[in-house]
Amino acid sequence: MKGRKRHIVSDTMGNLLSVFVHDASRHDTKTGIIPTLRACAKYPSIRRLCGDAGYRKSYEEDAFWPTGAAC
Repeated sequence: MKGRKRHIVSDTMGNLLSVFVHDASRHDTKTGIIPTLRACAKYPSIRRLCGDAGYRKSYEEDAFWPTGAAC
């Protein structure tokens, strides 16, 4: 499969917090977590995440601690 996928984390004002670009053969739920974790590490004040339906299962498991807190 040819192409690129881009995962972007922004705040509610649209400011860019993190970006990750990869080849299209990799699945979103495995690679989408990378910019999320980077943004959470750089901006520890992040408390909530919002994403589309493409981010499910393993992404949700990786993004949330057992307490239910994001990052």
